[in-house]
Amino acid sequence: MMKYQLLLLIFSWVTSTSAKADSPEIDLSTQQSLDKLVTEIQAKSKLVGLGAIVMQDNKTLAISTAGERKVDSGVKITTDDQWHIGSITKSMTATMIAQLVETGKLNWKTSVKDIFPKETKANKIHKKWHDITLEQFLTHTSGVKGNFSMDIQTLWPEEGKERMDVRKAQVLDVLKSAPELTPGKQFLYSNVGFTIAGVFAEQKTGKSWESLIRKNLFEPLALSQAGFGPPKDGDKELEQPRGHQKGLFGFGSPKAVSTEADNSPVMGPAGTIRMTLRELAAYANEHLQGEKGKGKLLKQSTYQYLHSAKLNDYAFGWVVQNSDMSGPVIWHNGSNTMWYALVVFFPELDVVIAVTSNDGNIKQAEKNAWKIVREMTKKIREKNS
Repeated sequence: MMKYQLLLLIFSWVTSTSAKADSPEIDLSTQQSLDKLVTEIQAKSKLVGLGAIVMQDNKTLAISTAGERKVDSGVKITTDDQWHIGSITKSMTATMIAQLVETGKLNWKTSVKDIFPKETKANKIHKKWHDITLEQFLTHTSGVKGNFSMDIQTLWPEEGKERMDVRKAQVLDVLKSAPELTPGKQFLYSNVGFTIAGVFAEQKTGKSWESLIRKNLFEPLALSQAGFGPPKDGDKELEQPRGHQKGLFGFGSPKAVSTEADNSPVMGPAGTIRMTLRELAAYANEHLQGEKGKGKLLKQSTYQYLHSAKLNDYAFGWVVQNSDMSGPVIWHNGSNTMWYALVVFFPELDVVIAVTSNDGNIKQAEKNAWKIVREMTKKIREKNS
């Protein structure tokens, strides 16, 4: 998963794949602007595939894709394709946990010793972890290290009890040693921390993180195409995009990877979800509407708490900043080094923009994703003025 950065940065195809012009929600002018932008950027940047969607006032104004599902395959990316969204998963884990907080199964102040009382009493957990809270793990302020050892990439347990047991064992192994930083005082972006938070939820409910995400997030938001791990083919080859690694030493053509290439599912709560562009935008729109008291999943006060930054502008899986584009901006990006995704929403504009790529050239993908956000935000502001 891509290391977190505060990055508000300031033709291979003749046409892009876009939404139908006669769609009741599509705004023709916005659609034409997005088509042109996505097509030109994909061609110039040489990203294998690129997609973007713009929503405003609960409506999809435009959606467009350009490029290929697999490099040199000739098979076009479409607006219905799925994308691996990496660390955007983090806010989804926090959203699911917020539901457990609202129902009383967890509390933001639930601590390590509350979840692992036997291990704490048996001195299997370092004493400096005992009082570290769920909230601290979800805001990168717990002091836990950023990543597991590379050994975790050899662990691929089956979903369910087996995976839950392996997750718990990996978490307890981390908690044997003292925190790397001072809890509550220092920020360290951590995939481990969100995995620990996922284990908190599993231990309190007896259900796997995957099943909790399906029940509490995918189902109520009708995210029927969403799942875990990279997109998978059905009966035919290349029914979905492939991720791509950069060429050797960053040079040469990108190389397609298999439909299984990803981080270990043990790290799922930190970043292994996939979904379509429309689903990604719908999820972010739920947070945008929730901020205004119109969400489906949580109380307004809970959404506002999830969007309240702690250290380094970081909230619960979201970066919260002021922007010269149009007031406050709430965003997150993600990458497993073979895919890239960015989702942004502007509460004052009531706008959501998401950008995705199946290319491991993260520098190019990130730079151009923010370019799309800037250009489309400017377009919307001009249209509204």
